[in-house]
Amino acid sequence: MATKQDVIKAMERLRSHMRTYYNVDLDDLEITHVPGYWQDKEPKMHPGHPLHGCLFCEGPFRATYRYLDPIRHSKGRFSSPYRTWRLLYEYLGK
Repeated sequence: MATKQDVIKAMERLRSHMRTYYNVDLDDLEITHVPGYWQDKEPKMHPGHPLHGCLFCEGPFRATYRYLDPIRHSKGRFSSPYRTWRLLYEYLGK
């Protein structure tokens, strides 16, 4: 079972990643049932997104965002890239 400290570290790591790579706030996202993915809580316009240039893709939509952990841990052994997702998914009781 994860400790509260583990959950806080995972949230900080995820918040930093989402802000850096996608320029979105973690508070505006919700975890999905698909390992490694989060999505917008509410549909919204995403300026400059390539989908808005497609036929029939003119309105707001719920974009998805991915976060994967490094596949090797500090000792060099393989570990799941979904560690953070799994920890938060279980913590949130999904």
